Amino acid sequence: MSGAYDLEPLMEGQDFDLVDCQDICGKEFICSEEAQKEISQRMADYAPEGIHLDDSGNYHYLTKLWTDRLTAPFSLVLIDHHTDMRREAFDGILTCGNWVRVMLERNPYLKKVIIVGPTENQRSTIDGCYRSRVQFISEEDLLTEEGWKRFSKVHLKEPVYISIDKDVLNHDSAITDWDQGNICLDDLKRLLDSIFKNEKVIGMDICGEYSEAHDLIDAQEGGLLNENTNVEILEEVKLEGWSLNHLSRHCRLCSPA
Repeated sequence: MSGAYDLEPLMEGQDFDLVDCQDICGKEFICSEEAQKEISQRMADYAPEGIHLDDSGNYHYLTKLWTDRLTAPFSLVLIDHHTDMRREAFDGILTCGNWVRVMLERNPYLKKVIIVGPTENQRSTIDGCYRSRVQFISEEDLLTEEGWKRFSKVHLKEPVYISIDKDVLNHDSAITDWDQGNICLDDLKRLLDSIFKNEKVIGMDICGEYSEAHDLIDAQEGGLLNENTNVEILEEVKLEGWSLNHLSRHCRLCSPA
């Protein structure tokens, strides 16, 4: 989408296919209908079941395009510093800030959204009509497998799709284009461990790359840190037996190296 992965050479060893979308107009922050059609066409050979790296948080709406192709009930586990449920000034548009709301309104298979990481102020902005379908994970549930089990028993009945925006992490774990949270990488890995051990996971995507660097050194430092975090997340997934090789498809939305 932006070419951010050009600064993450270690990702080349992760056996991902590259899908170049840099030439598509109308895709940054707000995704036009024409851009949605073109991106969806380029994604068509890749199933939602798999691991997808979706560039910076400016393109987090790609989660909607992946999950639009699911045909059975599921819940979304969103690990993000923001709820991405903003009400935009104009109806009918898809943005990186409203895609969760759009999914809740339009996807008949989406049963619940479980969100990890937003501020209390972010939580308070959610419209009442969505609150029965949106749940937040407490720090207690986040940090232990038993806490996740208690939470899951109450709130989850369907398989889950996981979407991670690295802006949920502190500055020692990632550098992103947006304001960031305070979760450390070890806590994120611990949460993923709990989810994979206790849920049926359909697929997963990761965004939050650094695409707004002001100079080459800044870009290289951000790319190196984010690359390390991406690799550690992928290694955590592999430890749970969810290897890349047995997934149906996997894809990285960026430009070919």
